[in-house]
Amino acid sequence: MPELPEVETLRRDLARRLAGAELGALWTSGKPLRLGRPLDVDAIEAITVGRRVLELRRLAKYLLVYTSAGGALVVHLGMTGHLLVCPAGEPRAPHTHLVWSLDRGRELRYVDPRRFGQVTTVLRGEEASLPELKLLGLEPLGRALTTAKLKELLGESTRPLKTFLLDQSRVAGLGNIYVCEALFLARLHPSTPSRDAMAQAAALRDAIREVISKAIANRGTTIRDYTDSSGREGSNQLTLKVYGREGEPCFRCDARVRRQVDSARSTFFCPRCQAARSFSKAVRSKKSRGQGRSGIR
Repeated sequence: MPELPEVETLRRDLARRLAGAELGALWTSGKPLRLGRPLDVDAIEAITVGRRVLELRRLAKYLLVYTSAGGALVVHLGMTGHLLVCPAGEPRAPHTHLVWSLDRGRELRYVDPRRFGQVTTVLRGEEASLPELKLLGLEPLGRALTTAKLKELLGESTRPLKTFLLDQSRVAGLGNIYVCEALFLARLHPSTPSRDAMAQAAALRDAIREVISKAIANRGTTIRDYTDSSGREGSNQLTLKVYGREGEPCFRCDARVRRQVDSARSTFFCPRCQAARSFSKAVRSKKSRGQGRSGIR
């Protein structure tokens, strides 16, 4: 958390609230963020201080705030990050790490208790030079993610579906919550080898887009930390079908939702609706039967 829907919700909020605003003086806590790396305060000031906000874009889970300086502030919220527009007189929350003054007695604040987030800069037109952005795969809601392209990507991997979908270099922006939900909607077991799901590429693509679109319409999923730019929670958690529902009945078949741990992360699925299929065994069995018939001849 936050994942694509939460960042997109934040982008839409801030695009409305920061349109044309001038970013004023910058205050920082002096503490490093992701991986203990210190902030490049000089670069951040050059892109933001005294500059007007022109537009906001989202790439996967990254938020890009473009300014009149000819570049963008690049923000990744990590696990617990918040980007808030607050009255300047409102007490700052603990773990506030960056604050810009705004017009009309407001401030833009970056708050991150666990400091897993990232705040950096990039020049317009050089986005692909930033290592984090360069490696991003296809946008789940973009035109490039066709059924044919997803099928091609699935065919290139034998990794479990859940691991494949969490790989940001394949499909960018998906996280644990929405991968679990999409696999449930597509009736695919999370441990299915990706190559074995090629025939279900259309169902998987449609499920990904439906789950993401619904979450955006619901303004994101708040499990623990996520809030929008005003500090309000999303409501998509009220619609989740499997995530966080271990032991509860499946909405489709009444089987009990199960949880398994994959790469130290919880995976939720319905053992009946998403029954594991041993594709490789079926192929071997078919070949074996064919060989037997050949011997008889």
